[in-house]
Amino acid sequence: MTGTVFKLWHFGLRKIIQTIASVNKHGFTLLALLDSVRNTNSGEACLQDEHEQLTYSGLYAQSVSTAAFIHNKYSIASKSKVAIISANSLPFIKSLFAASGLGADIFLLNPNQNKEYYSHFFGTQKIDLIISKSSIAEHFTAYKIPFLSFNTIPKYYSEIAAPNITRRKKSAVIILSSGSKGKPKPEKRKLAALKYLNPLLDIIEKLELRKHRSVLISVPIFHGYGFAALLLSVFMGKKIYLTNKFDAQKTAAIAAKNDIDCWIAVPLMIQKVLGLKETINIKSIISGGDTLSAALIKNIQQTEGIKIFNLYGTSETGVCTIATDEDLRKHPNTIGKVITGVKTRLADNDGSINMSDKTGLLSIKCSWSSDDKNGYVATGDLVSKNSDGYYFYKGRNDDMIIIGGENVYPVELENSIYKHPAIAWVKASSTIDEYRSVKMHVDIVIHSNSSLETEEFLSWLSGRVPNYMIPKSVNFLDQVRVSKLM
Repeated sequence: MTGTVFKLWHFGLRKIIQTIASVNKHGFTLLALLDSVRNTNSGEACLQDEHEQLTYSGLYAQSVSTAAFIHNKYSIASKSKVAIISANSLPFIKSLFAASGLGADIFLLNPNQNKEYYSHFFGTQKIDLIISKSSIAEHFTAYKIPFLSFNTIPKYYSEIAAPNITRRKKSAVIILSSGSKGKPKPEKRKLAALKYLNPLLDIIEKLELRKHRSVLISVPIFHGYGFAALLLSVFMGKKIYLTNKFDAQKTAAIAAKNDIDCWIAVPLMIQKVLGLKETINIKSIISGGDTLSAALIKNIQQTEGIKIFNLYGTSETGVCTIATDEDLRKHPNTIGKVITGVKTRLADNDGSINMSDKTGLLSIKCSWSSDDKNGYVATGDLVSKNSDGYYFYKGRNDDMIIIGGENVYPVELENSIYKHPAIAWVKASSTIDEYRSVKMHVDIVIHSNSSLETEEFLSWLSGRVPNYMIPKSVNFLDQVRVSKLM
């Protein structure tokens, strides 16, 4: 506890006292986090979605009320399992904090998944309650699980609940990754403050979060990246804006109207907003969840007054590396350096430890991993590391393509293609030619005010990459393909 107090001293004596009191009151739950910030002095501290706004104090009161409601009506308590199926919204957030306060294990599900995905999930998990919007209730009747719609939850539940229903509980949040063959794979997030404290302080420092008052979260909270963004923003007492579904025009309008300090997004969202060619009223952008191209970084850094940060992480370990704006000016393709508490290991395909700076399979070890064994977690990602400690993402191991005996990483080809001024977006993959040989293929989107023909493009690319990386086929698309986080 002494070490914790020392580290929290950065946030002031009042923060220390309030945090200890909140954990003593609600245990290691999200409700304890909310309780610790509900009396934040800043008049701007609140959460706002497209329909309503709540102060932290108001959110806490409604979350406690919701906890009493679902406890009394559905007997949700410690060790219960609750599935919340929702896009970003305040009803989602209230239900999340409420169920956590009761000590339940909470599963966050993507509302846009297919029937097979849900069938596999509910066939392998014993869920006590589903919470979502009423319009999708009929899709879940076959599972014979109680269903609670957001619009039937009273804002302030009048019945008096037992005084200890949210007292000193332990809760966990389970993020579902895509897993293999499209089947959901649960990644459990234990809410243990001591494990997260060191990396939390490092993340706050590297992302310069103390400078910001407001945060716009465009990534879905049911994803690990969005969930971490929400908790960090609440912990810092920020004014938080949530968007239900990404729209470039609406995002630009929110930023223009509300003077957003920090925008949390994926690269494709950033590209679409910058493509509007409008003045972006944002001070910093935090990117994660996908590869951030050097071309997009350059575009952002040429926009006056905006800093860009790049995060890399996995479903099992959360954020592992951070590239600051300064890092990206030195090395545009870097995913940065590891944060405090993260250990890494690079290995060759045969599993032998890679001691050189060549590309290898990345494994990560950290105390907050969802892997209960707390050992090295294989990421399946190919990365390299330079002598200064910067890491560079090369792609997924199963994305590596062997052409003529040479290892080809699609990301490397994409980074080279992005250097063409007409290219807005590119995706490289493999194809089989008429002789059953493996060749490269690229899908390309060009900027709206540009023109580019296949022969011209291939001529430009020749000499910039080895011959075996020259695409056999090129497909020009009208628009960028939608990201899984949009």
